[in-house]
Amino acid sequence: MSTLTERVDQTSIYVQPILFILVIITNILNICILRDRTLRSSPCSHYFISFSVSSILYTCILCPTQSLRRYNILWINTTVGCKLNPFLLFVLPLQASLMLILASFDRFCSSSMSVKLRSMSNIRVARWSIILGSFLCALCMSPMIFIYDFNSTLHLCTQYSNLLTIIFTFGQIIVYYILVPISMTVFGILTIANIRQQLIRVRLIGGNNQNRRTESQLARMLIIQISVHMIFSLPFGIVYLMNTFIPTSRIPFIIGLRLAFVTWQQCD
Repeated sequence: MSTLTERVDQTSIYVQPILFILVIITNILNICILRDRTLRSSPCSHYFISFSVSSILYTCILCPTQSLRRYNILWINTTVGCKLNPFLLFVLPLQASLMLILASFDRFCSSSMSVKLRSMSNIRVARWSIILGSFLCALCMSPMIFIYDFNSTLHLCTQYSNLLTIIFTFGQIIVYYILVPISMTVFGILTIANIRQQLIRVRLIGGNNQNRRTESQLARMLIIQISVHMIFSLPFGIVYLMNTFIPTSRIPFIIGLRLAFVTWQQCD
């Protein structure tokens, strides 16, 4: 075990409980605030609530796993855990990211000058998008259940190494670490442009619409959350990409760095 890996495991005993408490408290507060009558009428709030729920579930699985790693207690090294652990730890972040993309698209539609696009920003569309999006995320990550298998001889969870696994992993990286950030960025930029047009229009008319202020506040909140999401998620994605396609990079130091970036990603 490398020095870096040892340090990560040692600090996880103290860091993971703190992260667990902070994530649970902040996301519960987030849900409570977004359920306010004024904000609840916005479809974007529903996406944010779904994002918070995914974050809570992800934390409830990952924090205990990271804490117990120090004591070599890993439920991934069981028949059931070997199948579920990789699946859950990848599907929940993907679902959370999809909620941010849907929220970005909703802000784009809501702030658009086009009546047709604005009509797509409604609670009914948001609810169906959350349900369908969650199902598609689970379907997209379902191969994770089959490419991992528990080796009863070694008592380790191992990953199959074949062409299908490589193709799936490559597709997974493209979706989560390339398409997701690009989608968030594009809709974020378009939303900013729409908001500026709306603000100019409101100033010319001389109006002071409370609903528009709420929409602008939610859009700013979304842009900040997207920026934070990229800062915390991309470092792990880069290391994961290296480990997947450059086998020689799987050295103790890089593995320790990968574990450190997992903790960094949790701060999202």
